Amino acid sequence: MSSEERKKFHQELISGLELAEYRMLRDKAMRNQTIIQGEGTTGWREVSAREVFEKMYNQPAPTF
Repeated sequence: MSSEERKKFHQELISGLELAEYRMLRDKAMRNQTIIQGEGTTGWREVSAREVFEKMYNQPAPTF
């Protein structure tokens, strides 16, 4: 695998992960569910998917 092929594969992988995260957050926000987020060295916390979606994507959370 050449260096150029690795770069292309890496970009496609990152794009796919970003799309999966967007869809997961959107679906959970529509259902008013929560997600678990890591806080670095302090541990984990449960947060509203709706709040995270609106902060990350600057869009209103979708509804049914």
